[in-house]
Amino acid sequence: MIFKFSPIKVTKFTWQEIKGINRFIWILIWSALLLTFGFGLITPIFAVFLTQQIQGGSLVVVGVAEMIYLVTKSILQVPISILIDKTSGEKIDFYCIFIGGILITLVPFLYLWVLFPWQIYILQFIYGLGAAFDWPAWMGLFTRHIDENKESFEWSLQTTIEEIGLAGAAVIGGLLADRLGFKPVFLLVGIFSFLTFLFLFIFYQKVKEEIRG
Repeated sequence: MIFKFSPIKVTKFTWQEIKGINRFIWILIWSALLLTFGFGLITPIFAVFLTQQIQGGSLVVVGVAEMIYLVTKSILQVPISILIDKTSGEKIDFYCIFIGGILITLVPFLYLWVLFPWQIYILQFIYGLGAAFDWPAWMGLFTRHIDENKESFEWSLQTTIEEIGLAGAAVIGGLLADRLGFKPVFLLVGIFSFLTFLFLFIFYQKVKEEIRG
């Protein structure tokens, strides 16, 4: 039996799958895109910012700053995720996203005033702490509300959209920093972060009655 590949049929099938995704999942996908796009703006310029704009900044400072973020997030997200799993209902997810959202949104705005490496390290710790609250809660919501028999497709679609956004943000962030400087870019990152968590508060109506209880 010869399998005949038809781009038209594949495109039609993919479009049908996309249209069948529930609204809850779409909101999670777009919220992740907003956050990724925002922080993606500083991805290509972060090392340059630290080495050129921070007193005593160096490539060592860049490495330590990234390490602090990753270690903080990696260690703390495990107990937070266990707490989320052991708590019934979704109000715990809402609270974790709320806490994480506040912390993450603060970071790019505070970057506008940093001068020394130790300040960078503190902000990277705050960023890691915020991500440790936000990311497990987001993944829990996505996993719980994913459409049946579309698990691989919807996770793949989410990753695809997020990575395309990250690619675009890297180019735009580099262009903006080159033309306007670092501060406008950090300001945009903060705005995108704020919009992300404002967007997620659409879910508040879903869990409001449970929170009141």
